[in-house]
Amino acid sequence: MRRTAGFHPNKKKAALSVLLTALLFSLLLFAACTPHTPPEPDFGSLIPPETESEPVSEGPVKSSPELFELAPTADYVDVHTAQQGAYLSHGYLTIGKYADGWHERSKPEPVKLAWTFFADKLPDGSPAPDSFTVLLDRSEAFDSPLTRSVSSEDGPEYEVSFDNLYLDSAYYGKVRAECGGNAYESGVMSFRTVSNGPRNLNVDGVSNVRDLGGWIIDDHHRVKQGMIFRGAAFEDLQYDTHITEEGIRTVRDELGVKTEIELRWVSVGEIEHRNDSLLGSGVRYLEFEFNYTDETLLTANHQSIAKCFRRFADEKYYPIYYHCRIGTDRTGVLTYLLLGMLGVDKETILTDYLFSNFGYVGGKRSVDTIKAAYVEMIDACNGVTLQDKVSWYLINRCGLTEFTLERIRALLIEEY
Repeated sequence: MRRTAGFHPNKKKAALSVLLTALLFSLLLFAACTPHTPPEPDFGSLIPPETESEPVSEGPVKSSPELFELAPTADYVDVHTAQQGAYLSHGYLTIGKYADGWHERSKPEPVKLAWTFFADKLPDGSPAPDSFTVLLDRSEAFDSPLTRSVSSEDGPEYEVSFDNLYLDSAYYGKVRAECGGNAYESGVMSFRTVSNGPRNLNVDGVSNVRDLGGWIIDDHHRVKQGMIFRGAAFEDLQYDTHITEEGIRTVRDELGVKTEIELRWVSVGEIEHRNDSLLGSGVRYLEFEFNYTDETLLTANHQSIAKCFRRFADEKYYPIYYHCRIGTDRTGVLTYLLLGMLGVDKETILTDYLFSNFGYVGGKRSVDTIKAAYVEMIDACNGVTLQDKVSWYLINRCGLTEFTLERIRALLIEEY
């Protein structure tokens, strides 16, 4: 019997086995040579429902300048009171004419913004304003504005005050009327603050507070504002100082203070030890005791001065607020060294020191009070300029390094 041409059954099985083996080998080789890309994770379970992720709408904001009449502001606005301005104009030797250290006059002059609202021009059916919100920012985009809320009860003319503004800065303001679910915005007003320091500050319940920033170093550089502040303690029974909740909000939220440096004595019972700042959680509290007799303000505080300056060299501690009891003597010597090291001239530093007389500081301060304590001692140090002499003292008496001082200058000096 003749067989039909073809594979023998056993040969067919063998050929199929070889083919399957080759195919499997090819698949394994392809997988080994191909870069492994893990599957994309399914984030669906991590994303909240759309209704929960979207912010609650407050209604549309409509540009409606016809509803508002903004009162004009001066091109340049002074943040100092008339007495403060006169002192700054006539020089530090005239402080006795304007302040005596017994009366609280250290607060800045508020900047007032006023407007009229024409409710009769609202669209038909629109309710009268529930309230007004005033926005003030150094950016025309209003990225992080200061805000004030104003009741709508006493219209149609309104006014609101802002203080603690930066020196030599352009500001932009606008008003928003909240009407039921809608909001109507005014046009934009603008002004610039004066450039002469100090940037004295209003902290409710505390006297003699100001920014070290804003002081001019030379034609192109100045001390950066918003970084380091000096003032009285937040609480001191002898001077009846008690920071209020509003004061805490100002220091924490507006000034953004992250570190409080305490210069009063704990070890001799001037104050009791604290674990935390009165400003609340999230604010570091450091106790660096300063000897406070006039004869030892400089000579007995080398270690504490060094501790302060090492913190000034570390960006994570900023913004910083340092103080003693009333912010004049121990706070004053630390300020003299810091501003001098940054390159601020002596006359400017003395102007800042005597500005404390506008606060309630227990009596008049004069240059004579600090000459022997530290001014003349620094003058006797090696160097040509005040900056040279202060730097020499900090390095050779307090054990700091030039690297530390340069780091502080990098953090606190800006071009303008």
